[in-house]
Amino acid sequence: MVRWISALLTALALLCIMPAAARAAGFAISGSAADGRLGIEVSYDGAGGWVDACEFRLAFDPERIDFESTPEVTGGFAVSSVDGGTLRTVYSSWENGGFERISFEFRAKKGADMSGVKVEVRIESIVTSTGTLPDVPPAYVNGGPLPGSEALLLTLRPASGSLEPEFSPDITEYSLSVPYEVSEMSFGLSASPGAKVSVNRKNLGSGGSTTPFRLTVTAEDGVTKRVYQVNVYRGKYAAPTPKPTATPKPTATPKPTATPKPSPTPKPTASPKPEKTPKPTASPKPTGTPKPTASPKPGKTPKPTASLKPANTPKPAISPAPAPAPGEISGTGGGSCGQPLTEVVTVQKKSGGKADMLALAVILTAGIWGAVELIGFLRKREENPGGRHSGKK
Repeated sequence: MVRWISALLTALALLCIMPAAARAAGFAISGSAADGRLGIEVSYDGAGGWVDACEFRLAFDPERIDFESTPEVTGGFAVSSVDGGTLRTVYSSWENGGFERISFEFRAKKGADMSGVKVEVRIESIVTSTGTLPDVPPAYVNGGPLPGSEALLLTLRPASGSLEPEFSPDITEYSLSVPYEVSEMSFGLSASPGAKVSVNRKNLGSGGSTTPFRLTVTAEDGVTKRVYQVNVYRGKYAAPTPKPTATPKPTATPKPTATPKPSPTPKPTASPKPEKTPKPTASPKPTGTPKPTASPKPGKTPKPTASLKPANTPKPAISPAPAPAPGEISGTGGGSCGQPLTEVVTVQKKSGGKADMLALAVILTAGIWGAVELIGFLRKREENPGGRHSGKK
């Protein structure tokens, strides 16, 4: 760092005290002009030793060009200042290295003619590792021709439709028509050398409307411009005639799917045999109720001895009827007309009386008692169907 500061101070001192009269070998100055720019480059081949510091002075016409930016340096760094039409740049090398190359760039002002522009380049106060070198005599770099100022369309071909009127670079407005189906517009273009063309849009408006397209041509100098306009009319929408619908071919009847064979019904799983229900423990037979002691049947009342029937009274003998007298009528029965023919004798049988009634009562009582016993016996059989009735324990 100390060496760098010393070199810089030395260079500044030399700017004040060293004359600019000698020539120095090993430096080369070149220039190039394009698109309104002028570039100047200074290089050193090291023939005079390692350059630690020097000063560059460039004189130019400030009415026509301007210094554009800080110089680009290889092998050190530089500090620049502009005073009117003079650019002054002081170079100083790094600690380990020396000057190799530096470049300057100027730009033409708008509308300025660079064809007669010259930039004077001087290299002064050159300090090397072995001493000092004489100044480099001035060199001149020409700015070259001005950028083009022509802004013309040379060709204009629409992608659809025809221009009205026919295209000419001097005619700046045209019209054309396109069908509704066209929704975008593009153009085939060419312009003056170095010029650029821009188009303001691409899409068309709705059917039945006119859309203006502006084509702007900018000359090489970036200042001169010319605008061309193309008015594009888009046709109205017309519904297309529908095409008759084609009769669809009948769909082939699908083959019936074969009925799948029924799966065999699985045999039912045998139900487990129910376990035998244990026989219920036999309930003890109830002790038979002893039959009541039969009441002694009442002795039969002796039938009363039948009374001797009285002897039949002999019928009286029937006397023969006398023969009727002539003129009398015979008849039966009594009456005044004659005597009965036969006498009816009624024999009344005598009954037993109270003895017959008593016998009938005994018979009825015995029948009723027997029926009661039979009913009681049957009920006991129903209550104890498996056992035998016993009157004793």
